[in-house]
Amino acid sequence: DDDDSDDDQEEEEEENVKVNKTTYASLKRAWLAESNAPILLPFKSKVVRRFSNLIEERDAEIDRCERAANDGGDGTEMLLATIGREELNRMKYVLRSYLRTRIEKIQRFPVWSFVQQQKNEDADDTLLLSEKEFEFAGELIEAYEEHAKSVLSNFPSKEYKSAYSEFGVEKESLESLDMVSRPDEAKMVFVRLLKDVGEFQFQDGDKTNSVSDLKRGSIFWCRFDLFKGLLESSEEGGEPGAELL
Repeated sequence: DDDDSDDDQEEEEEENVKVNKTTYASLKRAWLAESNAPILLPFKSKVVRRFSNLIEERDAEIDRCERAANDGGDGTEMLLATIGREELNRMKYVLRSYLRTRIEKIQRFPVWSFVQQQKNEDADDTLLLSEKEFEFAGELIEAYEEHAKSVLSNFPSKEYKSAYSEFGVEKESLESLDMVSRPDEAKMVFVRLLKDVGEFQFQDGDKTNSVSDLKRGSIFWCRFDLFKGLLESSEEGGEPGAELL
């Protein structure tokens, strides 16, 4: 019975290690994709939640190890705690960099981000912004609106006013704006295939084109908007067909 219990415990630990590695790899991939994509990508809510929980668990484990070392350990506990703390700092860096990169994009295109969120608010699994990001975008738009009213309204030139026209209306009518600053989805990017794709079809305007013989490891220079479908996995936490470099 003791042997069976030990085996079950080992299997559970191995499974936890596997899940933790998958979670870390998923967030790191999301961070790199966000850093290299010209547009704001959908927020990885499940991955961020799991990764945040993992950081809390590791932080608690390291604290226990440090207390054990301070209570008279032989030095092994402190060495493990030091290594663990360095690992934890790297994990926090990846999470913070992912969130910081997203905030910087929202700051560049607040109205576009706000509108895209409104258009997809019924799709809970593919929301562009987190709840806090959505609030931040709304508050930023309001701040720009106040700035436009208090300063730019005194400018006689219509050109100055039109440059900030996207901030001069109520948020409920933002969808009708045709002068909203937006990211360049047609920007050229480097893409590396992570699996054999075979033939891939993409829509370029009214035309449907296809690229054949896309094999794992291939790197090509292409328009982001035409091949962004390869960057998302069909399964939560699964490996996408390609990654940005």
